Amino acid sequence: MISVTAGLLVNRQPPDAGSLPAMSGREPEGRLHESEPDEDPFWMALFRPGLPTARQMLRAALPALAAAGPLGEQHDRTLRFLWTGRQPGRPHTLFQAALPFLRPGAAPAPPMTVDPSLPSGESPGPDTGAAEPAVAAEPAPRPEPAVTVLNDGLPLVGIYHTHDYEAYISEFPDLTVSTDQDLRLIASYDHSKRTIVDIGAILARRLRDLGVTTVHAPFKHQELGYDYAYQSSRATARQILREAPTVKVLMDLHRDGNMDLDSTTYVDGLPVARVRCVIGAREDLTHWQENLAFCNALMAKMEEANPGITLPTLTPQARYNQDLLPGAILLEIGNALNTFEEAERAVYHLADALVELLRAGEYPGAE
Repeated sequence: MISVTAGLLVNRQPPDAGSLPAMSGREPEGRLHESEPDEDPFWMALFRPGLPTARQMLRAALPALAAAGPLGEQHDRTLRFLWTGRQPGRPHTLFQAALPFLRPGAAPAPPMTVDPSLPSGESPGPDTGAAEPAVAAEPAPRPEPAVTVLNDGLPLVGIYHTHDYEAYISEFPDLTVSTDQDLRLIASYDHSKRTIVDIGAILARRLRDLGVTTVHAPFKHQELGYDYAYQSSRATARQILREAPTVKVLMDLHRDGNMDLDSTTYVDGLPVARVRCVIGAREDLTHWQENLAFCNALMAKMEEANPGITLPTLTPQARYNQDLLPGAILLEIGNALNTFEEAERAVYHLADALVELLRAGEYPGAE
C-alpha cells in the first residue's frame, strides 16, 4: 500500500501550463495569492489521490515523515486530534490495542532460571550453560485514577490562534522593554521560540487528560500581514467545525500586549498569568449573547477556585469569528511581560474550570 501510494505521489503529472491556478492577486508586499484549486472527482481520488490526500496517507503509514521529513511543509494545515479513550490505561501502540497480549503486564512470567537443587541464592557455574539468576521485577506502577470521558469521546473543544506568533518575555532574556513598541519584539514568526501555540498545545493535552477530546490547530495566520490574520484564522475555525462537527467550544487563544496591564496573580505561592475573555458584541452578529454568557460562566468558575486569576471581560464592537458558533470565545493568557511558565500554570487552572462546566452541561449546545 505504501509503495503504491508513493508511486502515485511521485508519478503524478503536473497540470499543463494553461491550467495552473490563477495567480493574479498580488498583495502589497509582493506576495502571491493562489486561488483554491478544484477538487478531483471522487472516483479519481480513489485511484489517483491528490497531493494532500497522498501526504496524509503516507504520514499515517510513516509518522517519521510528518514533522521534519520530506512530507513536512511550512503551510501544513493538518488538525491535531487529542483523543481520549474510555479506559485510563491507554495502550501504547496500535498493535497493543488490537492484540491485548502485547500490552504491558500481559506477558507471562519468565521461566525459573535458578536450579532448585542448588543452595538458595546460588546458580550453576558458567560451564553448565544455564542462565543467570532472575532479577526481581520492579513493582507495577499504580494506575492513574479514571476520568469521566465526555461527549462519548468525540471532539468537544477546538483551539486555534489568530496571532500565532505571540510569545512571552521569558523567551527573550536579552530584550529590554520600556515602551509599548518594545512589546512588539516579543514575537516569534517562525516559531523558533515558544509561543501561544505551545500554550494551546499544553491546554489541549490537559483537556485530553481530563476526559475531553480536543482539536488543536497550530497554524500560522500571518502570511498576508496583521490586518488579514482574522480572515486567515476564520478559515481555520471553519476547518475545525467541518472536520470535527461535534465541537461545542471554540477558543481563539492569544496573549495581551499592554505595557501597564496587571497580568500576574499568585496561586499556592506561585506566579500565574491572569486570563481575560474578549467577546465581540456587535448587535448584528449572531451568537454574541450566548458567547458572552458562556464566557462569564467560565471566568466566574475560575474566580471561584482562585480569586484574582481573571481580568475583566472586554466587549468591543468586533467579530473575532465568534459568529460561527455559540460557544466561540477569545481568551488572552497573560501578557507579553509574563513568563511562559506563568502562562502554562494559567491554562491548567483554565482547563479545570472549563471541564467543570462541560461536565455540568453548562455550555451552548449542550444536550
